[in-house]
Amino acid sequence: MNEEIPVFRTKTLKRAQSSSEYELYRAALEWGLIDPIVIQSRQDLKSESRWRDKIEPYHHQVMNLITFCRRLPVTLLADDVGLGKTISAGLIASELISRGRVSKILIVCPKLLMPQWKEELESKFGIPSITVTGRKLIEAEPPEDVGAVITTYNSARIYMEALAGAGFEMLVLDEAHKLRNLYGVDRPPKVAERFKEVLKERVFKYVLMLTATPIQNRLWDIYSLIDLLTVARGHENPFGKQGIFARKFIADDQSQARHLKPEAKDEFRSIVYGYMSRVRRGDANLHFPERVVRLHRVDPTPEELELLQIIKEPIKKLQYLAQIVILQAFISSPQALQYVLAGMAKNQTAPESLAIEVKEVVSRMKTSAKLNGLSALIDKLRAEQPEQWRVVVFTRWRQTQTTIQIFLEEQGITYGLINGDSGAENQKTIERFRTDKPEIHVIISTEAGSEGVNLQVANVIVNYDLPWNPMIVEQRIGRVQRLRSAYASVSIFNLVLKGTFEEYIVGRLMEKLQMASHAIGDIESLLEASGLNENETGSNGFEEKILELVLASLNGANVEESTRKAEKSIDDAKIELEREEKNINTMLGGMDGSGEVGPRLPTLPEHPRSMDASSFTLAAFQSLGIETVEQRNDLYLAKIDGRNELIQLGEKTAESTNAVYYGAGTQPFERLVNRLTSTGLHVVKDVDDNIENRTEKILRNWASGFGGEFHLQQTGKIWARFEGRALLKIRATVALDSYERLIEVVCSPDEYKVPTKSIIPSRNEFIEDPRVIGLIQESLVGSAQSDTGIAEFCRFYTERRSQEVALAAGDPRKTKKLEDDFTPRLDISLVGLDGLVSRELQIEVTYNVDSGHEYRSTINVIPSTDEIKHQPVMDICSKTQKSVPVDCLAKCEISGKQVLKHLLVRSEISGRQALPEYGVACSLTGKQIFMDESEKSAVTGKAVTRSLLKASALSGKLAEPQFIRECEFSLTDVLENETAISQVSGKIYRIDEQARSAVSGKTGHKQEFIHCSVTDQPLLLQEAEKCEVTNKIVLPGILEVCEVSGKKVLPTELEKSAISGKMALKKYVVSSSLSDARLLEQEAIRSVAGKFCAPLEAKICLWSGRRCHPDDIRTCQLTGIHTHFEYVTTGGVSRLEPLVNLLNGITRRSDQSDLWLKVTEKYSKTNKGEVKVESAESSPDGKHLAVCLEVSTLLGLKKRHAGLLYSVEASEIVGKIATGKRSPEGWRE
Repeated sequence: MNEEIPVFRTKTLKRAQSSSEYELYRAALEWGLIDPIVIQSRQDLKSESRWRDKIEPYHHQVMNLITFCRRLPVTLLADDVGLGKTISAGLIASELISRGRVSKILIVCPKLLMPQWKEELESKFGIPSITVTGRKLIEAEPPEDVGAVITTYNSARIYMEALAGAGFEMLVLDEAHKLRNLYGVDRPPKVAERFKEVLKERVFKYVLMLTATPIQNRLWDIYSLIDLLTVARGHENPFGKQGIFARKFIADDQSQARHLKPEAKDEFRSIVYGYMSRVRRGDANLHFPERVVRLHRVDPTPEELELLQIIKEPIKKLQYLAQIVILQAFISSPQALQYVLAGMAKNQTAPESLAIEVKEVVSRMKTSAKLNGLSALIDKLRAEQPEQWRVVVFTRWRQTQTTIQIFLEEQGITYGLINGDSGAENQKTIERFRTDKPEIHVIISTEAGSEGVNLQVANVIVNYDLPWNPMIVEQRIGRVQRLRSAYASVSIFNLVLKGTFEEYIVGRLMEKLQMASHAIGDIESLLEASGLNENETGSNGFEEKILELVLASLNGANVEESTRKAEKSIDDAKIELEREEKNINTMLGGMDGSGEVGPRLPTLPEHPRSMDASSFTLAAFQSLGIETVEQRNDLYLAKIDGRNELIQLGEKTAESTNAVYYGAGTQPFERLVNRLTSTGLHVVKDVDDNIENRTEKILRNWASGFGGEFHLQQTGKIWARFEGRALLKIRATVALDSYERLIEVVCSPDEYKVPTKSIIPSRNEFIEDPRVIGLIQESLVGSAQSDTGIAEFCRFYTERRSQEVALAAGDPRKTKKLEDDFTPRLDISLVGLDGLVSRELQIEVTYNVDSGHEYRSTINVIPSTDEIKHQPVMDICSKTQKSVPVDCLAKCEISGKQVLKHLLVRSEISGRQALPEYGVACSLTGKQIFMDESEKSAVTGKAVTRSLLKASALSGKLAEPQFIRECEFSLTDVLENETAISQVSGKIYRIDEQARSAVSGKTGHKQEFIHCSVTDQPLLLQEAEKCEVTNKIVLPGILEVCEVSGKKVLPTELEKSAISGKMALKKYVVSSSLSDARLLEQEAIRSVAGKFCAPLEAKICLWSGRRCHPDDIRTCQLTGIHTHFEYVTTGGVSRLEPLVNLLNGITRRSDQSDLWLKVTEKYSKTNKGEVKVESAESSPDGKHLAVCLEVSTLLGLKKRHAGLLYSVEASEIVGKIATGKRSPEGWRE
């Protein structure tokens, strides 16, 4: 979220003819500044002069304006009916227009309300308006440069593409609840969907939505409106998706959605009031007079009944509009009827015979029933209030107005007329009507002249004729029945012809509507709820319903039932609207505790103005050559473009109706401001002249001041310097607001100077690039950015940006748009200059000191003031004691004293300077050097340049190169007497690195010798012996011989056998696992597992006769003898395997059969039974015989098998004899 880099631009500035012209130009700039839309109270309004003399808004209406500005760019006003939402909207539009933010406004409303919008905008706020529907909307433009186009929802939907590209900055959606069915329905209305699309596209810079019924039937209504508001602001809907909203807030069925969950009430209201503002009638605490509606029935004259019979039949054949006009003219007056039919006959839209017949009847009438009825009413009023009575009589027709006028004159009753002829005459009539003791008691008004008129001084209205459009009737009543009325009630008399359709249809329905409208406060909602409102084409409206009933009655039909149904629909609508209002109050409550949240409003400084509006206007006229002559207080006659024009200054008054008002914020005043600021001005003077001569004079005086002699000057750098005041216009802008400040930057010439190339002064008739006069853009920008007002504005919208971005809920596209919209951008313009331009020169001056010794110094001078801006510091020469510029001095680099440069000598090797007494000659080169650059040779004792001497690496002594030798081993330099010759190689070496052989006694450099690894004594390589195992070098006589391998090795590599005493390498020696004794491997007995033992520790295997490691010996469980494990059975039982095989009959051998007899004899000595050798097997060494014997009982009935081991050498049975039986499974004991 990067902050924008300020844009700096310069207005081309023309030289002002005088300082007064420049001051006037500055005043124009001050009056042309744009104020931000930051309003905290009514005192901050810029538009009040536009409507002050036409309306007096209520506090809640002003607060609605403040709320909208606080929530830019989108707000919904949901005030209760009757609280003047149209006035609130007019205030908002007027304020935006006054601040230059809006020029084209699109107002979308029900068709019935279009005339009311037009009338209120024009009469109360001076905003020119046009009402348009259908295809004409494509090219519709406000009547003037600034104004409004008013249309219907359906027309706007159809032609929205054209409207979106037509440049409307503001969209007003009246009765915005018509867009409520976006959600919670199967098929959302096309009009709602289209408006959501256009709001999402952010086509309109500002959006104001108005409704008195944000919730009509279901919670989905408010969800839809909040959705429209959030898409218009680039937010995510805070209610969440439809499913989340339903689960969280709707208490009943989703399709019904009429009840809010009680526990969600606070969160629901918090979200709603974050986007909507609502004032209830009770909160506004306003007094609205009661309405008393009466039908004043008059008996029609015979001639009027005759007229009704005359038009009865012909009217049936005429067009729809002609029927309405004729019938309405009939109930107004015979004269109006005659006038209408005459015009129709002329245009051939009605029969001429009909017009003639009506004219004939009217010509013989003396008076009409309604005139008599009016006279009776006036008599009654006059009787009740002889001096103060007032009555306002409304009629549609001018012919009727004239008829009433003549009648009142005849009666001697004072009256006045209001019509469309003259606004001034209308105003005079109202003034006479308003006096404490009225000069006229009756006003006869037509609709054309009564727009915006305030007649609340009266409390009696007479509808001489009843329009069939209920809105017109409400507008009539609204001229008198107003808030702040002095009366508790207003009486409305509807004059009707008794026994005619005017009584039992028109008067009856109008009376019902007027009373219901007063209770509800919204005629359009009442008609909509009763089904009597107009649709987009104008059909099925109230006017058409009346015509339908009237024509039916003229045909003789009984319309009582139909009329009663229409009355009932109005009553039902009233009940339903009251229920809706109660439901809204239950769900939404008031805005208590729902105040504005968000960043603190910026506290902005006042715009100081050097001239008030009147003084500025007169001065501007004078500068433009326009003569003005004061007629009376603040009223002037001006001759503009050859014609006289009356202009009004100061406060606008009623007397100046025909004058052009030049008040702050008015278009004439703004045009005057723009005219004077179109060309930038400056009052900048270049004060430089004769620069070169003045500069030389300054330099000569300077040189002579220290005894120097000026010789030459050369100009180096040149700076243009500005001293004065720069006028900056700073504009801080976000997408929907901007703020301009005019600041004066005081420019010091030390800070504001810029390099330039020319020393020639300029007249500066035009300044296009401020750098040419010394202005530094960066410094001006810094001053602009530090302005407190601009900083406050930027702070506010930067904080608003954070708030708005958070409501985008992470949506990247919305976040980017909101960041762009709410990131302040600075545009800084240099718009004026007042000051002096001069130059600062950097001069290289040449001068002589002490008889022709030339010196140079750099000096900055300002010729225009003969001022030296920068010069060298003066100091004392320690040799001559003269005070001279430091540029003339240099330091003796030995003594440190400051002296004139020409008194110093320079070293030929270092370039250093010093006084001559510190010099010496090098004995090698003869060059002049300084003492601290020389050194005495350690060999010759002479002074030599230190850099030419060489140092001994051994002693550090210095000497000339010819007395230095290089060690051929270390490659270091040493003195010749610090070297020796090697007895080994004959090379030169430094004596501190000498070594001697411990064998031969020869000497040489230490690098030529090796060291014995045992004694560390030096010796030559050829004198050494090498260990055949470690390869280490040793002195002769140290190595010993291994008795196994015969190798000569270090003694440490040998080990002695505990058996034989032989010395051998350690790898040939092993340890007994029984005694840990060390012996040669070839002397040891090895087990199968790799263990060793001494021969004395071994055991004899009886079967094989071998010596074996005890770990490998097993005990045969049959005979008890010891044998190697390879000769015993496996499976956990150790038995001599050859013997087992014999007993099992697996093996049948006849080894050493010659001994079998001895074996049986030996057996029989200790055992019973018949015995014979069945088989026998010799041991591997032949010393033993495994024998299987068959043993039978004496009778031979039982046979057994015995096994034994027989020693051949000892002729004895060894160990135990095993006896058992042989079975199919094998032999068993």
